[in-house]
Amino acid sequence: MDIEKGTKKGAIEQSKFTKEQLLDSDRFRDRIDLVSTILSDAEEYTIEFVEEQIEKYMKGQVI
Repeated sequence: MDIEKGTKKGAIEQSKFTKEQLLDSDRFRDRIDLVSTILSDAEEYTIEFVEEQIEKYMKGQVI
C-alpha cells in the first residue's frame, strides 16, 4: 500500500503546469509577483521546480 501511495504522490508532484495555472493556484498566492517574474509563458513547470526557483531567487545577493 505504501508503494502505491508513494507512486501516486510522485506522479502528482511531477505533474506540469503552465505559468497561468500556477498563478491561479492557492499555493503561490502569496508569491504571485515573484512567480510571474521568474517563469516564462511558453513553458510548463513542476511544483518542485517552481519552489526551487523561488528559493534560489530569495537567497540571491542584493547589490
